[in-house]
Amino acid sequence: MTPHPDFAALEVPMCLTLGAYRLDILTGADVEVDFEAVTRSQSVLQGLFGPTWPEGLTLEDNLTDLHWHHREFTAKRSFSWVIRDGVGTYLGCAYLFPAIGERGTGEAAYWMADTPERMAHLAAFGPIYKAWLKGLLPPSYALSYKHNGSIQ
Repeated sequence: MTPHPDFAALEVPMCLTLGAYRLDILTGADVEVDFEAVTRSQSVLQGLFGPTWPEGLTLEDNLTDLHWHHREFTAKRSFSWVIRDGVGTYLGCAYLFPAIGERGTGEAAYWMADTPERMAHLAAFGPIYKAWLKGLLPPSYALSYKHNGSIQ
């Protein structure tokens, strides 16, 4: 599997701290906590990655997805992280998806689990994630953003 040409020579960290948040590569080891957060948050996730996801998601499906995310990351084709707070609590996920078959364009997405603090975490995390990506990517890189802040 060859890297996406925009990322072949770029070092994207598997783990990093952004303000009060910690990002760690999303892997199959996260399956149980990820599945719990995704299924508990279904009402605030539908529409973010298609009209029905995560409706009908099984633990086995989720494990397959997490293995795919891990493989994509290590191949430098797309990037997915777990978002945790300072004490290690799983809050959600962040993604960087370069456009398939194109150069210089992609999409960043992030979501927070359905908790009373969800909107506050989205408001705090979004600007620091965007600022970090701006510093990571070439100045001409066209990046769109989406998150689950408008999904109620």
